[in-house]
Amino acid sequence: MHRAFLGVETLSVSGWLSEALDLPVKEGLLVERATKGGPAAAAGIQGGNRVAEAGMRKIAIGGDVITAIDNQKVASQLDVNLVLNHKRPGDSVTVTVYRGGKKMDIPVKLGERTGN
Repeated sequence: MHRAFLGVETLSVSGWLSEALDLPVKEGLLVERATKGGPAAAAGIQGGNRVAEAGMRKIAIGGDVITAIDNQKVASQLDVNLVLNHKRPGDSVTVTVYRGGKKMDIPVKLGERTGN
């Protein structure tokens, strides 16, 4: 089975975590890592560049925060999957991110994830 692939590892941020990390939005997906050579990285989406501790977990911070894909709000990995389920590898999507305090729309050509 061929599925569209964005190529990011994200952390859902909302409420206290958004405030603790001083993010410009109340909810979204913090990009911890953009897969090297993956679609998101190729489009310029940035993962974290430093590490912080939140409770017992180390998280990569300083990366982009994804708030929407093709104007559909995303606040969890499930939201991303729901959007990508309707896409095919090679399709382009517009990923809305905040970098610092700046909102940006980044076009990303989706890659292909094979297997299950």
